[in-house]
Amino acid sequence: MMNTMKNFRKNFNLKHCVIRFIMAWCFVCLIEAVWIAVTAKKKMSTLSYVGEVPVALHILTIAVSFAVLHILFEKIKNIWTEKMLLVLVTVLYAFTAVIQTPDVWFCTGMVLLLTFTFSYAFEPEACTDIDMDNTAGMATQAGTSQVNTQKKGELSSRRGLHIICIVSGVLFVLFTGGCTALRVLAYEAPNFDCGLFSQMFHYMKTTFTMNTTSERDHLLSHLCVHISPDFYLLLPFYALYSKAVTLQVMQAVVIALGIVPLLGICKNHGLTRMESALTVIAYCLYPVMSGGCFYDIHENLFLPLFILSFLYFLEKENLKGSIISLILLLGVKEDAAVYAVCILVYMLFVKEKTGWKRHSIMLAASLLYFIFTTVLLSVIGDGVMTYRFDNMVYGDSGSMSGMIRTVLADPAYLVTQVLTQEKLEFIMQTMGALLFLPLVSKKWSRYILTVPYILFNLMSDYTYFHSIYFQYAFGSGTLLFYLAVVNLSELRRELRLRAVPMLAAACLLFFGATVYQRSSVIERYNSAYNQEVYANFNEALSLIPKDAGVTATTFLCPALSDRDILYELYYTDKTTEYIALDLRTGSTDFNVDDYLNNDRYETIYYKAFQIAVFRDLQYNDEK
Repeated sequence: MMNTMKNFRKNFNLKHCVIRFIMAWCFVCLIEAVWIAVTAKKKMSTLSYVGEVPVALHILTIAVSFAVLHILFEKIKNIWTEKMLLVLVTVLYAFTAVIQTPDVWFCTGMVLLLTFTFSYAFEPEACTDIDMDNTAGMATQAGTSQVNTQKKGELSSRRGLHIICIVSGVLFVLFTGGCTALRVLAYEAPNFDCGLFSQMFHYMKTTFTMNTTSERDHLLSHLCVHISPDFYLLLPFYALYSKAVTLQVMQAVVIALGIVPLLGICKNHGLTRMESALTVIAYCLYPVMSGGCFYDIHENLFLPLFILSFLYFLEKENLKGSIISLILLLGVKEDAAVYAVCILVYMLFVKEKTGWKRHSIMLAASLLYFIFTTVLLSVIGDGVMTYRFDNMVYGDSGSMSGMIRTVLADPAYLVTQVLTQEKLEFIMQTMGALLFLPLVSKKWSRYILTVPYILFNLMSDYTYFHSIYFQYAFGSGTLLFYLAVVNLSELRRELRLRAVPMLAAACLLFFGATVYQRSSVIERYNSAYNQEVYANFNEALSLIPKDAGVTATTFLCPALSDRDILYELYYTDKTTEYIALDLRTGSTDFNVDDYLNNDRYETIYYKAFQIAVFRDLQYNDEK
């Protein structure tokens, strides 16, 4: 008996017992959370959830799980496995919690709690197992046993890194491209922007012009609204399958391709293979990248790929690659020049000795292009949309000059516009998901890359600018992610060991609290009732001839976009031969009875509370 007590005291380790108890507790709570959500339809964020938990069984299960874990780890004595299991269980529990409670501040709290797990699991003195150094020297000094343990945490070859990157990219495309494609198939994608861009690609395919009728309610080239020639890069793929879903999927593919230059940037800054793999995973989970796709196709989709490519080639001092990527970046949109200018000004300080001349020339070219395109738009179109910054302009002092005057004269007012409640949530979703790493630097030149974030996303009171579910954060978010990578690479080893996996975990949690919620479209699309509705929609719209002009409500426009004449009912005063009305939700824009009870209109298809299609019998006479 005495020997047993001595052995127990010898082997007893309070810290390990606490860790194993936390693992058992989180594991049991995780299983219960999933089970109760499925069976009782209750979430952890509600007090009634507690009533579904059998207390005695709950305590017993935790005790049994703790005993099993304790016996197991005392036998195998592998601290690396124990710590990685702790990370896995706590991260899965936190992820389950945030997807059931999609609140940005709750998510922030869960991220903060996870920092304790990661601080313990990735202690520098115990990280021989997961040391991410690729050098052989350290392993040689430590002996054969250390070589064997190092392989557990490090990717032994480029092949492993590439597999992780490919799988991450494919999963990103499957989730983002799949869900946004379902938005189209479920008639949830509106005319702005899915319908108008789909019609634009119809014109690009048939006439090689970027014309639309549904964007400004008359036949007009999209180039009169935004200078976006990069869209032609997607035309071959649209030509293969000329549907709006093609554009949705291609948007996800292009953003996923940003992994390629990102890997190069990670290598440029000395990140190891495992760190690079975790960074790629974080990129795919970063809410900005997938969230911006959920307002459908937009020219800003090219920004992550071309910004990262531009930064990579500038870092490598590859002149040819820099020029090509700069041209592609400027071809995204007229205001893409702002990103180019900020990047090049930043590079003037980073590479002031080696690349000053080439960077100055590219900077001047970018400024001239920006001036040229803004003047061109004012001549052939409605000009740059500066009205979205009216909250920063006093009186009639002009847009840009007025903004500068406001900032210089009253910086306190700028703070009131930047730090609103909505924007604080946006800051947490964009900067908090990156652990505020973009700001962790003493090198002031890096803050130049935050200018687009402040200018485009925080200064304006235009609601869509500070929402991750719109495309306006693609460019600024990419620069923030780049800053996070650069600043990570300069952290001390003990901080970096924790920060890199924590970055991936934080992005996972914020993804769960935000973008993952949009996957509800899968359930809606697969419901039996909705499948019947979609079948009726498809049947009704198939009755409209391809060469006929149509006026339609917004969610019907993408499906009708493969024609020359298409107007959105809400905005138009035009007359077309066919009218298509979505009746799923009540609308004050029209009254279906005005068409049903009017001899002027022939009812082609009508399903109450679903869809109606009419033909204007007087259209040809008035035409």
